Amino acid sequence: MSKLSRIEFKATPSERKRLDIEAAAHGMTRQDLIRERVLVATPETQKFRTDIGAIDRAVQAVSRQHVGLPRHALEPIVCTVLCSLVADSRTGGTLD
Repeated sequence: MSKLSRIEFKATPSERKRLDIEAAAHGMTRQDLIRERVLVATPETQKFRTDIGAIDRAVQAVSRQHVGLPRHALEPIVCTVLCSLVADSRTGGTLD
């Protein structure tokens, strides 16, 4: 078994008691309950998805913000951005 590092956080006495009660109800230690809640129950990051109209909606949104830019100049930029977001979400990249 690998060596585990200690992680601490503060809890009120009532919160600690609640964790103890919930852990006992599930037949596990408080430590295991917290680990499960934090690591196992954390939902996976959503994947970035597009549909057929995504490019058109994005181009329209950019056109509203930047009046005067021709659509034919915006489409390749928007396509590049959307493709990059989709690729990053598939490979685990972040959407910062």
